Amino acid sequence: MSTLVSVIITVYNKYNYLKKCIKSILAQTLDDIEIIIIDDQSCDTSFEIAEHFAEEDNRVHVYRNDRNLGVYATRYEGIRYCTGQYITFADADDWFNPDLLRRMYDAIEETGADLAQARICRRMNGIAVRYHETFDKTMAGRRIDGEDFRTLATYIGMDSYIQPPCWAKLYRSDILRQIRPIEFHQFWGDDQIFNIQYLREIKSMVFVDYIGYNYRWGGQTSSRYKFSAIRDYKNVYQIKRMFGLDEECLDSELLSLLHYYVRSLMTEVGFTRQATEMTMEEELRDPLWQRLLPGVTARELVAEQVEHVQSNPLKYLAKRVLR
Repeated sequence: MSTLVSVIITVYNKYNYLKKCIKSILAQTLDDIEIIIIDDQSCDTSFEIAEHFAEEDNRVHVYRNDRNLGVYATRYEGIRYCTGQYITFADADDWFNPDLLRRMYDAIEETGADLAQARICRRMNGIAVRYHETFDKTMAGRRIDGEDFRTLATYIGMDSYIQPPCWAKLYRSDILRQIRPIEFHQFWGDDQIFNIQYLREIKSMVFVDYIGYNYRWGGQTSSRYKFSAIRDYKNVYQIKRMFGLDEECLDSELLSLLHYYVRSLMTEVGFTRQATEMTMEEELRDPLWQRLLPGVTARELVAEQVEHVQSNPLKYLAKRVLR
């Protein structure tokens, strides 16, 4: 028997957050739903917590991967089990506001659009902080199609109207089932690739002016990953170029990510200025950076980001304290 909306929760070692996530979905004002929880071989009690909810509520269904697949592949595993006309996603450490599913479902039904996107609130230890989004209220509530939609879909990433995450979006299940996943095993960028593939198959969308998804920001990404993240940034850049996204936007985005990477080495990984310069000296030998940053030295690059950190001391202090 089919339902209106399937909510897929991908889980890996989130036992301390999972209960809040599931409860927020079960409390939605749209109750014709199912929750598909896919445990990606967690080493903690996440799977047992999910099973407890399945025993208490028949709308909850729990599955477990035979091996750790990563978020991208696990989302597609979840799609296989869904019966809903529409599908949305949640990370196990985030939570919904009560009217999220209702607002997105009503918008997509009223407009006949292929995708609905609501708004997100970034939270650090429960404190709401600004979520960087590009949003135009004049576009909300109406069907975006034709050349307007094609223009929006030419770039997904920083400062794009179509937000990179899979959160706070409602997809048509019949379209998702037709998409063939690619090989993708990275820590970062899975949601962007997922959305780019979906957008290539659709012709319209609708924006919903409702802040319905709470994204738990910070504290979950290891310093070890922060040190190697630049590889993911470059790989996703190449994949997005392969899919034909706007190259000028992609170049600008990658440079912004490089600057963020330099700052994270100093503020989150704990590198000294000298160690950061040595790391970046090696990185800048990559022909990609030689094309995008011709003639720029590691010392110049790091000095610019040191100035940025020093001019925003409260921002970086807050990130450390609230994490």
